[in-house]
Amino acid sequence: MLRQPINDLLGPARHILLTGCGGGYDVFGAVPLAIELLDAGREVVLANHSFCYLNGLDGALQQPDCPNLYRVPPAAATEDAYCPEAWLARWFAEEHGRALTMWGFDKTGVQPLQRALQSIVERHGVDAIVLIDGGIDALLRGDETSLGTPAEDLVFLAAASALAVPRQVLACVGFGAEQRDGICHDQVFGRIAELTRLNAFLGAAALLPQTRPGQLYRAAVEYTFAHQQQRKRSHVHEVVSAAVAGEFGPRGPHTWLSPLLALYWFFDLPTVAKTHLFLDHLRDSDDIWQVNARIEAFRKSLSVRDRSAIPI
Repeated sequence: MLRQPINDLLGPARHILLTGCGGGYDVFGAVPLAIELLDAGREVVLANHSFCYLNGLDGALQQPDCPNLYRVPPAAATEDAYCPEAWLARWFAEEHGRALTMWGFDKTGVQPLQRALQSIVERHGVDAIVLIDGGIDALLRGDETSLGTPAEDLVFLAAASALAVPRQVLACVGFGAEQRDGICHDQVFGRIAELTRLNAFLGAAALLPQTRPGQLYRAAVEYTFAHQQQRKRSHVHEVVSAAVAGEFGPRGPHTWLSPLLALYWFFDLPTVAKTHLFLDHLRDSDDIWQVNARIEAFRKSLSVRDRSAIPI
């Protein structure tokens, strides 16, 4: 019981790409995983679907072969611009003594993102990729009452699942952080049950305050928040960090802190992609506007489920 399928899947991997799925602060969900993998002697590369203007960020290095791909070094961190990826790179370098490579992606459709991911795979010899979603939007199959903010998540899911990387994982943290987006948790648990029947649920793990990964995760979030005080913060990682510290109960509108927020849920990424109802229709997209339009069109063609409730 103490050894779960996620351990066996990632066990042989030596060069792991940890990438935020939905963008913004999602890459901060990679911190505890990066700490454990680095401590185990693995090589780790970080990446994120960036919400900042990378082309105008001093220090960000655009890659000639992939115009939507940028190397984001610690020196790119500035309090005058929103870029949590740069501050995370700087935290690893200054506070943790690790010079990890951080990549940033412009918002695009599936095809440009797939090419950028493939470039990273080839540069670093990646043999495992873990997508980390802040919340559980990326887990949904498409006919739920609400999909939250699905566009960037589905672009990443489609692009990553098309790569010839032998080990592919979807990790979700922050279950319950997306109440304001109308996510129906009864349907989320139903989706997890469906993936369990397909042997695609790889286990769950708690992020705890007395552990090294838990402590360093909270330190990275607090460090970045402190340096981005005049910029947009992350609702998801604010509430996850509070839950890791043991806070519980209501905190403002649409926010209820609980231990569920501090759990990591791991899934076989190819199965999540294969069982999505319209992901294949996004695969040839070039820009995010195409993705949004297609999601809206396919939602209209589906029998969207009514909201349901569970007795907990």
